[in-house]
Amino acid sequence: MPHEPVRQALLAHPWIARVDPADTGGIVITADPAALAVRHEPGRPPVLGDLVAEHLEHWGEVYDWTYRSGQGAHPPDLDLSGWRATDTGQPLPPEHMAEWADRTAELVLRCGPTRVLELGCGTGMLLHRLRPHLKGYVGTDIAEHVVARLDGLGLPGVRVVRAAAHEINGAAVREALAGLGERPDCVLLNSVTQCFPSVEYLAAVVRDAVHAVAAGGTVIVGDVRHSGLHDEHCRRLERAADPGLTEPGGGGGDDRAIDAELVRRAEQRAAADTELLFDPATLAAVAASAGRPVALSLFAKTLTADTELTRYRFDAVLHVDPPAGAVAAMRAWDTLGPDPLAALTRLARQGGPFRVAGIPNVLLRPAAGGQSGASLHAALEGTEGVVLLDPDDPMCLQVAVPAAAAARPADALAGTGRPHEPLGAFARARLVEVARRELRRAGLPVPERLTAQVPNGAGRDAVSLARDAADADRAGRLALARTGRTGQPSPGGNTGRQPSGGNAGRQASGGGGGEPVVPDSALAHLPDAIRRFDEIALRALAGLVGGAIPPGTPRTAEQVIEVLGAAPRHGWIVRRWLEVLRSEGLLRRDPGGRFEPAVEAVPENALAAGPELDHACAALGYPDDMAVFFRTALARLPELLRDEIMAQALLFPDGDLLTSLSKDQNNVSNTYLNAALGHVLARGAATRAAPLRVVELGGGAGGSTAAALEGLGDAEVDYLFTDVSRFFTMAAKERFGDRLRYALLDINADLVAQGAVRGGADLVIAANVLHCARHAGRSLRWIRELLAPGGLVVVTEAVREHYLVLATMQFLMSPRDGEPDLGAGDRRGGTGRVFLTGRELPAELGEAGLRPILELPRGDSPLAAPAQHLLVAARL
Repeated sequence: MPHEPVRQALLAHPWIARVDPADTGGIVITADPAALAVRHEPGRPPVLGDLVAEHLEHWGEVYDWTYRSGQGAHPPDLDLSGWRATDTGQPLPPEHMAEWADRTAELVLRCGPTRVLELGCGTGMLLHRLRPHLKGYVGTDIAEHVVARLDGLGLPGVRVVRAAAHEINGAAVREALAGLGERPDCVLLNSVTQCFPSVEYLAAVVRDAVHAVAAGGTVIVGDVRHSGLHDEHCRRLERAADPGLTEPGGGGGDDRAIDAELVRRAEQRAAADTELLFDPATLAAVAASAGRPVALSLFAKTLTADTELTRYRFDAVLHVDPPAGAVAAMRAWDTLGPDPLAALTRLARQGGPFRVAGIPNVLLRPAAGGQSGASLHAALEGTEGVVLLDPDDPMCLQVAVPAAAAARPADALAGTGRPHEPLGAFARARLVEVARRELRRAGLPVPERLTAQVPNGAGRDAVSLARDAADADRAGRLALARTGRTGQPSPGGNTGRQPSGGNAGRQASGGGGGEPVVPDSALAHLPDAIRRFDEIALRALAGLVGGAIPPGTPRTAEQVIEVLGAAPRHGWIVRRWLEVLRSEGLLRRDPGGRFEPAVEAVPENALAAGPELDHACAALGYPDDMAVFFRTALARLPELLRDEIMAQALLFPDGDLLTSLSKDQNNVSNTYLNAALGHVLARGAATRAAPLRVVELGGGAGGSTAAALEGLGDAEVDYLFTDVSRFFTMAAKERFGDRLRYALLDINADLVAQGAVRGGADLVIAANVLHCARHAGRSLRWIRELLAPGGLVVVTEAVREHYLVLATMQFLMSPRDGEPDLGAGDRRGGTGRVFLTGRELPAELGEAGLRPILELPRGDSPLAAPAQHLLVAARL
């Protein structure tokens, strides 16, 4: 440990949360999350952590000097002070920048504003272009020099005041906006977000902008550096700096070394980038947290020159309180024929609404039929079409006709973002400076090796976030290797579970060597097992429901429920079965809402599927008892529906509730996700002040609790285990003892009102519990209230409906008489769906003020087939 006087001197500084010995010698200091936080205060400017404020002051000094040094060197409407190419360091061509400014003005004016508030107006390039078309304009900037110059022009209807982007609710901006007479109908942030320190700061600014704008207005976030293209950009810059990295030749070992060196250099460059980059998923989460309905349009750059401004940036328009728009028909680029560009032009002239997707951006992905933003813009000239960015693949473009068809709700863009936040690197550098200064002042020795870190979660650069995800994935795969739980068929032909410590799947080592992990090749059987699960359940449901609908006698849902004799509390399950069978093409529904079979009757004999079901269960790592439960439940569906037998009696045949619930804990997905969860908690304990404050909601049988404690090891922790039932809290106390605290908490009620401490948790665990919420979004907002600045929520959930679960375990979810159905008020919409989808869950997190920053498993892994996901979200 560091010498106690050194440790105490450093801990006395408010920015430093902990001081520890470093693995490589010396000491490592950890930033206090409060110094990195941005606390939003409705109606007032947000409260900035000290390191956030210092970061903004740094940029203010940079731009004030830049603008002063460039005075008089440029025309007023094209002052290019500070605009340089990152590859050459040379000023960008004036004609290119003029086109850039003109296209941005076109974007703004297409929205039809009359009163604009521009945050970060800079030298006034857009002011001069927009002013003739507006009734009023208010600009802000942090550089005193340009504020004085622009406001001193005395332009009619124009005010420019000195203020930072987060000071929309400050006195200076309020006074200037009062001169507009009405609320602005456009708030513009163009080429300014790259100077922001973090996504949390971006969220505070966007949230206030959304609240400031008039109904039906827009918030335009322009010239965004796309974090999804950050790696590509850095590799391109490295190849330009060292042509030897451009074209490896020969195909031997030297090629691999060159490629590795390129990746290493690009990662270093990416991590050191001092600007904020983000992606559409991150922006969607930010927009969703604003508290007003918002739709987003993502526009690609259509500049004619091939520069970083064209390749790696996009513009976003946030439509506030948008009207309902017509649904745009989706077309694929590769279906437009041999000359898709000409076909697109013809379609655009006919009008819409429609969208064309899957257009390779030839500047980033050379491909047959590829186009640039400029070529698409030229083809659409004279039409109402616009060129868009593909939200899921930044190397592809889209087209929308008309422009209104570009707007999409936040749900359509929701997902786990991977932004690049410069605050972490800035904070690490400042903490080292501060630590050295404090030790010198105290007359104490300064360690030769002194490093700093920031808490896992918010404020991280893109490289660190990617490593966090890779490390958590590795932890999950190590757990599969150590336990032998892959469900992989053995050489003898049986599919099953190998004993703990077996060699199943130990075919590859993780990054950097070390203990071997389970590769995707050892899990390739999982998608087929999931398909078998679905098919078995659909056959059973089609047989049962088909028997209640005689040929030629279509029946309504209520009539089917009556014929089946379903208990009233299970009626929602039958309705859901009918919708699923219809969506799978096994039933038809007529205009009157009546159902009839769409295929020949399916035999109801579920027992015939026994061996197939056993094989699928084994392939997914379920114990034999779970296969028995599924098989018995399918065979006794009529009795379960009529409440003649309870699902609990089948799942817990020996009355041992805890043992029975644990049957499902050690399958492939849960083993992987629980180990990844434990890794996230371990990182939390290593990067936050001790004790790490953890609240687990819906702890149940304690499977995730055990994984969390294993990950935490001997770390100092204040762990509150909670559940809605005293049965589980008492059982957990017997199992885990005094290391944990225990309490009753219900996610369907205000958690703080139940006694939880507001802002008292560093991490909240919600493992397989959100689907039990009557309103997931409301429960997530209550969860957010528990988080301290920089806090994280760790969620595990299924993100699709599994038909075997729908046919069996769903009976456990039926509400008591008088209780509302699950999901009646959230995105499930009372449809009977228990689980939120992979788009809906991130959208609910975003609306609750929680930004997804890590999600496992990867979409291209066989582990994605069971659709059980781990999401880590940071408090906004």
